[in-house]
Amino acid sequence: MKKGLEKEWDNYWIGKRGKRESLYDVVAQIYRKLIIKRALNYFIKREFPKNSKLLHTGCGSGQVDIDISKIYDITGLDISKEALKIYAKTGGRKSKTLHADISDIPVKDQSFDGVYNLGVMEHFNKEENQKNLKEFKRVIKPNGKIILFWPPVFGISVIFLNSLHFFLNKVLRKNVRLHPEEISLLKSKKDVNTILKKSGFKMTQFYFGPRDFFTHCIIVAMHK
Repeated sequence: MKKGLEKEWDNYWIGKRGKRESLYDVVAQIYRKLIIKRALNYFIKREFPKNSKLLHTGCGSGQVDIDISKIYDITGLDISKEALKIYAKTGGRKSKTLHADISDIPVKDQSFDGVYNLGVMEHFNKEENQKNLKEFKRVIKPNGKIILFWPPVFGISVIFLNSLHFFLNKVLRKNVRLHPEEISLLKSKKDVNTILKKSGFKMTQFYFGPRDFFTHCIIVAMHK
């Protein structure tokens, strides 16, 4: 477990829970519930049969899992214990949680039918993401799938937040960071396909469009 990273994310979620919600937080919650959750519902239902055993890596608050948790056997994994406390409250009694680093998942090989995450891969560098993906491959069954919601440099939310950060920090000089650093935003389909191939996955779909209002590149890949 990367203690420094765990502490960083614990502080992030403590801050979210302990302070009065900003306008940004309110808008982000509405966006997740009305747009991102629907997009996730669509891709999960299309790619996995009911009752599939799925692992949500970097699950955070779990707001997007509310619908699919009624249909699938979902475990929420996060490096932050604080995030998992929120996830458990969001999911209620049906919620399963696992405190772990996504590059070192403490389960047996082939434990899940699939792995998915949203807005996680961009926080790791290329080498770390290849390690993450190889771990995803280890824990899913042969012909299992992964679904990644990976923000690109040309995504609506990235452009908006970059503009907002510029205004807050350069114009108003507030020294504000609304979310953790994103060091690996996608640049092209070719880039992610290269990483997937090196990690033992075959891409079956690459989507960027109105279903999630041009926020993420949504990647579906299969265990080769």
